[in-house]
Amino acid sequence: MSTVVDYAGLYPPAALDAPTVVANYGKITAGRNSWMLGRLVWPTARLPELSEIAKSHAPTAQPPETEGAWAITAVTLPANDAAFADSLTAVEHFNHRHEQEGEPAMRIDSLEIRVASAVDVQRTADRLPEGLFPYFEIPWEPDPRGMIAALADLDCGAKVRTGGEAAAAFPSPRQLARFIAACHFARVPFKATAGLHRALGHASEATGATHFGFLNVFLGACLLHAGRVDAEALEMLLSDSDLGSFDFCDRAIAWREASLSAEEIEDARGRFVHSFGSCSFEEPLHDLVHLELVPAGVS
Repeated sequence: MSTVVDYAGLYPPAALDAPTVVANYGKITAGRNSWMLGRLVWPTARLPELSEIAKSHAPTAQPPETEGAWAITAVTLPANDAAFADSLTAVEHFNHRHEQEGEPAMRIDSLEIRVASAVDVQRTADRLPEGLFPYFEIPWEPDPRGMIAALADLDCGAKVRTGGEAAAAFPSPRQLARFIAACHFARVPFKATAGLHRALGHASEATGATHFGFLNVFLGACLLHAGRVDAEALEMLLSDSDLGSFDFCDRAIAWREASLSAEEIEDARGRFVHSFGSCSFEEPLHDLVHLELVPAGVS
């Protein structure tokens, strides 16, 4: 679970104000729970706001390298938006500004871009500045396999929405398993976003849907990557909310008869299943503590 949560406090359901989000991110990066924290998620339209607010929270840039510089993943306008180029310009201006001595030390090193077709993917990939890793947000319905296949020869990842504010925003276990399996066969890494606040799947009255657990998603993807499960078993794992189905020890983890070593998990995390965006950092962490999967003193 290291660096697994990309903090997206600006987004629903939390929808916090920008100063609170930036203050929270700064507090977490300086705290004992920073091991679980990934990037700060921020829309390109509001990058100037981040530049100003971060002056009181981020470390100060001291070129050529700054210890503890914040990593940002920027959410652009959709690829087919007429103003998409403005998003890319904003990213380049932001990175140039925050390389300068005395500015808050931050760098956008990944982008999250919504695309509607395989043509969008190719056209967009050709326009991106160097040094940025893009995640293309691909809809899970209709069948996403063609669009994921279009990513196979590119240095990029896929992004999948695993929920939202209403039941219609949630894929079924079969649809999510199909998406993850398509990424696996195309050798395309992915990240997830929305609805993954708890480790195991659970029903929510607020959305009227059964939410996926981030432990289900990440362990399932790791097992698939290592060849321990197929797409059918992955679908079953994604639906499994019984902690008794999982077995944990210091150097391995298992679901039913399928097991992984810590080294295999590390390989899958690095090469295949990267992170998930969450508007709350505390809820995922506290749920791991509640399930006694992380020592209470860590949280």
